[in-house]
Amino acid sequence: MKNGQMRSESDRTSSIILLIILTVVAVGCILGMNYLFEYNFYEPNDYGNTARSVAVQIYSMSDSEQAIDYFNCVHENKDPYRIKYYEEKFSRENSNFVFVIKDIATNHTLLDSTAKGDIPFDELKKTTNYTGSTDYITTDSSGTVIPVRLSYAIIAEDDQQASDKYTHAFRWITAANSLKYVLFAVLFFCILLIVIFLCLLTINAGEVDAETGEIVPGIIDRLPLDFCTVMLGMLFMVAWVIISLTTAADVEMVLNNVVVMITCVAAILVIQTYLTTLSVRVKMGKIYKNTIIYMIYRKFKRKTPRTLRRKVNDISPFRKLIGGIIIFFLSEAAILIALTYFGILDKSAQPRSVMLMFIIIWGITRLIVIPVFSMIAINLYYVKEEGQRLAQGVLGDEITKKLTISSIRAHGKNLDQIKKEIHKAVDQELKSEKLRNELITNVSHDIKTPLTTIKSYIEFLQSDNLTDDQRKEYLAVVAKHTEKLSVLANNLVEVSQITSGNVEVKIEKTSLNIVIDQTLDGFALKLEENEILPRVFMPDDDVYIMGDGEWLWRIFSNLFNNACKYGAPGTDLEIKLETSEKKAFVYVSNISKKPINIEGDELLERFVRGDSSRHTEGNGLGLSIAKSLAELQGGTLEISAKEERFTAILSFDLAE
Repeated sequence: MKNGQMRSESDRTSSIILLIILTVVAVGCILGMNYLFEYNFYEPNDYGNTARSVAVQIYSMSDSEQAIDYFNCVHENKDPYRIKYYEEKFSRENSNFVFVIKDIATNHTLLDSTAKGDIPFDELKKTTNYTGSTDYITTDSSGTVIPVRLSYAIIAEDDQQASDKYTHAFRWITAANSLKYVLFAVLFFCILLIVIFLCLLTINAGEVDAETGEIVPGIIDRLPLDFCTVMLGMLFMVAWVIISLTTAADVEMVLNNVVVMITCVAAILVIQTYLTTLSVRVKMGKIYKNTIIYMIYRKFKRKTPRTLRRKVNDISPFRKLIGGIIIFFLSEAAILIALTYFGILDKSAQPRSVMLMFIIIWGITRLIVIPVFSMIAINLYYVKEEGQRLAQGVLGDEITKKLTISSIRAHGKNLDQIKKEIHKAVDQELKSEKLRNELITNVSHDIKTPLTTIKSYIEFLQSDNLTDDQRKEYLAVVAKHTEKLSVLANNLVEVSQITSGNVEVKIEKTSLNIVIDQTLDGFALKLEENEILPRVFMPDDDVYIMGDGEWLWRIFSNLFNNACKYGAPGTDLEIKLETSEKKAFVYVSNISKKPINIEGDELLERFVRGDSSRHTEGNGLGLSIAKSLAELQGGTLEISAKEERFTAILSFDLAE
């Protein structure tokens, strides 16, 4: 588990196990406190004395009966084995129950368990507060009725030598007295942790589809919510009846506690299941749509005036939430007031039971409300934090993955979209800045180089010592570089026109087969001069697209011209035309003279060449122009460059 998010099913299972353990501990604290209240542990100056008296009363009854049996063995049947057994049982080393049996008429001692000890019974009796006596009727050997009195005492804790049931009871009572206020703290922390785990399980409820990112509803999530709510109430009524009957029945304390704990664990699991399905419905935005009431409402919706429906739809989600909260608390208050009122009117109802019912209902509603409100609060907190980071210029990860409520997730998607647009704008600005710098550098280089050459050869031409052949040679150089400047200027104007949309595009049904064949015919001589062999793969039937034949010719002309400039002599120029899923694809591929160390997307930028040293012919505008022309006709141009292999991929929609 990280940042309150459950990463796996094991986290969820562990949380449920801890929730069960905490519930058992909390119920144990409540049961323990109930017994402590019952035995006056919280009464001033009691310190467990009431509990000790009750324990002594319970245990002394059985010991008194055994003491009388001991007396009968000594005075009637004379069974040596039983006498020896009782002597050991009631010795100071084995029992803290001491007694003396006297004849009531003569006050003669008939049997004394302390006779063999160092301290007589009367002295031990003075040191303890736990004493008592019981009168019995017995007969002697002649059948004469003899009234006897058994007086007993429980040795004080400080003087106890035996480790018997009294010792253990007193130790537990002493421990309970020392921990009686600790139980409140333990109960508080257990309830706090139960609420926290319920919140975690509620917030992380629902299985998310890996592909769509949407919540996948389970079996319970498909049931109407109001039906689930009624079932929840009925289950709690059954649990209340079970606990009441178990408490009222004459059953052992351990069995009673076990039944109460099992019932409470089942109740907390039912609450957790209800909160889980409630959370899933909130995340899916269908908390009210999957209800029987809403289904009935939809049937009568058409009869509702449109103006009223429009007013309801115009209410913002925030106002709907506030209205729902107000209705919930008013309904809860009405139910609690009604229960308290009728409980007071009922003469048989005790104030303690009425208050207990009040607390239980109030606590159950809080166990349901707190996790749901926590989920909403956490989602709103994520949105607020992301908004603050965005205002500060910090662009983090997507917030949509953190949000679980559909209506809030919609705002998260808006924030993520804003971040994407900011990212895109920043990247575009950086790219534009880079292109501006490259434009200045590249254009300066491409203009300066031919101008320098022209200037130098003009100076040569001004010399009177030139022959006619030299003059013609120099003029040819000047003409060549002048033509290069003219081409550069025309390309710059063309790029500007295409980018601004100031070119006329005549979209009509055009055959790509014909355009490719015509362009290849125009480049046949140039390809042959560069020792490049074209290999064409096209279907027999013409492939038609909606495009401008003139501009399509220009696209293929730029691609073939690029192959002539940079293609390795003795290699092939592959042109492949294919169709797939209402698309036409043209692949133009060749082997370059040198490895291409630039990404394909960069080659489509203006003034970018495969030869970064810029010693080759060209100005880096051909591919950029081809891409812009393809986009003007609704197509795309992508470049793939892997080592020496250069591939241009054109795609257009097929004409209907």
